[in-house]
Amino acid sequence: MQPGVSTQIDSKNMNDIKKIEDNNSNTSVYRYKLQPHIVEAVTRFAKLHQYDKRRDYKDAWKIWCDEEQGMVSREINRLMQLGYQGDVVDKMYKAGRYYFRTKKVNENKKPKERRHYVSMDSAILEAMDEHISKNHEENDFTPANGYDWFVKQYTTILMLEIKRLLEEEPELKASYISSKIKKTYKNRYYLFASNKN
Repeated sequence: MQPGVSTQIDSKNMNDIKKIEDNNSNTSVYRYKLQPHIVEAVTRFAKLHQYDKRRDYKDAWKIWCDEEQGMVSREINRLMQLGYQGDVVDKMYKAGRYYFRTKKVNENKKPKERRHYVSMDSAILEAMDEHISKNHEENDFTPANGYDWFVKQYTTILMLEIKRLLEEEPELKASYISSKIKKTYKNRYYLFASNKN
């Protein structure tokens, strides 16, 4: 509990609580929300202090609670009347510190433009599948080793595929094509391994 913040409930509020309990005896509240004006006030505080270190934030919070004692006390009484049994000031602190101070992502942000997908020819995919199925039982076969063996054994088909890709997409770089072929081989290996199990 923060200094200067009253948690006392006077007799009038106690009678109101009993009326609420009598009227809501069949109703259970599972989530106690802060009132919208409290959320706005805590959010303003949290935004103002969003870059503060933990200790500085906590010190500023204590000062804010003292300055806003009336509003905080009314919210404590309201939530207690509804049956909330936790520490209301702590609930407000955590809401501000961990939820309200985070920056909202700009909703008008343009979606990232997706790169054009370049597909591999079915002939090279079949060659990869054939190579993997023939060699997967070798002791030192791994996707990386298998790819190196594939490059040595299927040089002609690889050169044809690189030529085809460059004709279709002249802006492709050699490093991109090399990486794409290697990733495709490894993906074919993992597809083969998952289908085998």
